[in-house]
Amino acid sequence: MNINVIFPIIFAVSIVVFVAIARSKRVKKANYDERQLLARNTACKNSFFFLLIYCFTCGLLYLFDIHWANTAIQMFLGVILSFTLFIALCIIKDAYFSNSPKYNTYAVIFFFSYGVLSIIYLLNGLGRGKTLMDNGVLSELFLYLVSSVCFWILGIISVIKLFKEKRGAEK
Repeated sequence: MNINVIFPIIFAVSIVVFVAIARSKRVKKANYDERQLLARNTACKNSFFFLLIYCFTCGLLYLFDIHWANTAIQMFLGVILSFTLFIALCIIKDAYFSNSPKYNTYAVIFFFSYGVLSIIYLLNGLGRGKTLMDNGVLSELFLYLVSSVCFWILGIISVIKLFKEKRGAEK
């Protein structure tokens, strides 16, 4: 593997491990009530069925010899979209955030920083001469674009939800 590929992977894994260890020692698990657990289950079911329909559609397109992306990019794109759908539904149904304002702030910071990181990877790839389409099919740079847009949307939904909760608490 090329050092340009290995370094970001090692860096990302080390950051995730560091944050997971620090978070497990400092942050208590969030307690969700029954309404929030039911909303999470519904969101999980909806995103799962979205992923099934997406995979079925991709399979049909493949059978009809319509190649818009290679299989790995199609599946990662489906996972990104269904993951985003799950989190967005949880945020909208008030089943994502806990009672801890610190945890809520961390989530918003994570959404926006991941969106910025994806844009950086996208711009890095574009700067190296790669394109969003290779021979008429989507390249892996398209995944960075989609994940960036999805996480920016999640960040915006989160900020709107937190402001609504704050306004509701003040009244």
